[in-house]
Amino acid sequence: MFDYKKIELLIKENKIEKAQKELSNLGNKYYKNDKYLILRSKIFYKNKLYYIAIDTLLIALQFYKHEEIFELLADIYKTIGNEPLSKKMLQKDIRAEVVENLKAQLSNIPKKNV
Repeated sequence: MFDYKKIELLIKENKIEKAQKELSNLGNKYYKNDKYLILRSKIFYKNKLYYIAIDTLLIALQFYKHEEIFELLADIYKTIGNEPLSKKMLQKDIRAEVVENLKAQLSNIPKKNV
């Protein structure tokens, strides 16, 4: 297991590049790990890559339903100005349905042919 607390501390201390390097050194064996996904999302959030942070947390929710994931989603949505969605993420009785609706909406966004 990797040192989650060490990387968490680096993020809190705003040593984002160092935290990102620590996560990158882990390789691909943690890509479905809840702690890894949360840390990765926090780094995206700190770098103001809000939608990538949200996507990462939605992936995490496919495997885990931790309170920390919903709280981080709420923080991100509040930061980007979606206060109603932020509040819904904190409501335990409706947030699973809210996440499913959100995933459905996001998957229906037309993609450009590249």
